[in-house]
Amino acid sequence: EERLKNCPECISLISTDWKISEDTVVQPDNLVICYRPKTQYLTRAPVLIFEVLSKSTALKDTTVKFRLYEKEGVKYYILVEPEDRVAKIFSLREGRYVKLRDVNSEKVAFTFEKCSFEFDFSLIWID
Repeated sequence: EERLKNCPECISLISTDWKISEDTVVQPDNLVICYRPKTQYLTRAPVLIFEVLSKSTALKDTTVKFRLYEKEGVKYYILVEPEDRVAKIFSLREGRYVKLRDVNSEKVAFTFEKCSFEFDFSLIWID
């Protein structure tokens, strides 16, 4: 758990269970929430989710989770492609994901309800 610098109410978590319903639990690779969870798993939508694509997860991350996160109201969904060193950023607009842009080493500002923070994408690539 790590607090976001300019967003004191928001924290970054790694591999935390999000219980969407009794029969639907997902575990995003990295996520940001702007509330304090009351249980050991999340019950409300994160504001931002990163999924790192691999051969075994890419299809699920780009189809099933994409539609699920869109439906549940996750504001930003970022698909990270380590082999191509590109991150595809999607933003929720009127209930649908719209691709904002592809990034490699840029800094991108993300805005939540009460704050915003800048993420440096150059920090995610392992040399």
